[in-house]
This record gives sequence, C-alpha cells and structure tokens, in this order.
Amino acid sequence: MNSTNCVRLVLILFLSTAASLILGSCRQPPEPEVAERPIMVLENLQLRLRLSGVPGEFAVVTNDGDQLILSPADPAIEGRIIFANHAPEAGQNLPAEVKSHQIFIENQREGEYLGGQELVSQLGTTYYSRGRYLDDETEVEETVIFALHPYADRIMTITYRYPAGVDSSIRVQQLFDVLAVVEGLD
Repeated sequence: MNSTNCVRLVLILFLSTAASLILGSCRQPPEPEVAERPIMVLENLQLRLRLSGVPGEFAVVTNDGDQLILSPADPAIEGRIIFANHAPEAGQNLPAEVKSHQIFIENQREGEYLGGQELVSQLGTTYYSRGRYLDDETEVEETVIFALHPYADRIMTITYRYPAGVDSSIRVQQLFDVLAVVEGLD
C-alpha cells in the first residue's frame, strides 16, 4: 500500500469517526419516563368525608377518629391543613362564621385580618377567610374554608395554618385544590 492510499484510508477513517460523533451528539436524549404518583383517596368515617385525590404536594399526618390532618409532603415546607365539623345544632350561618374568624384574628397578638370572600364550590356556597397573627414569636397565616358539609347538616371547616411569608397566593390555591376533592361518603 503506497503512502497516498494510507493517507486516504486514515482520512476516511477520521472523517467517518468524526461524522459518527457529530451525528451521535445531535440526537435527542431519550424522553425520561414519567412516574405517575398514585391517586391518594382518603376516607374519614367520623367526619363522613372522602378526599378523592389528595393533591400530590400533601401527605397525611393523621386520619384517626375525628382527626384528619394534612401537611406539605416536602418536610422543608411547614404547615397543616385541619378538617373539622361543627355540631349540627351550631347552625349553618356561613357569613357569621367568617365574621367570627375575623374577630378571632383581630383579637390575636398583632392580629391582622386580610379579608374573606364568597366562593362557589362543589359543596355549594363556600367562604374563605384569611388573617395573620403572632403565635409565640412566629408570624402565622391562617386561611379557613367555611362550607356546608356534603350532607348539608352542619358546617365543615378546612383550616390551613402556615408560617406567614410571600407565598400566600400559592398556599390559598393549595387549599382550594384540597377543597376541590372533598366529598361525602357514599
């Protein structure tokens, strides 16, 4: 083999290797497989509530007796969502409950009421009310949903307490996302 043929062979090998490398780097990486989180359905017999698809950013802290408590799944994010039912004889006056919450907030140390609003949810007319106050030395924000229980025989509340910060709109939306999955037991 003469030197010209040798140079050609080396050049062909070099160019084909370079072309393979260039073409290989242009390919898209394979799509990562999306792991779907199983839908978490919770039932609480004493509260007579079902949560049909708890949003994935929440984990169950307690679901025992009349205690149903969620918290953010990320341990770095503080907060608790607490479900409660009023006694049937306490009535069903949702606007009065909002006013009562306002008074509660304003009577707390450095309490600042941030307002409330009427909503429409799968449970019918619903209200939320929000405020901030000092709990020990920590500023806490508390947002409460007031709605008639799915069986319409009492008031149900969903209270979200978390450290006050700049993420209020995110926290309120998270609470609305939880409200959206509340149902009565069949």
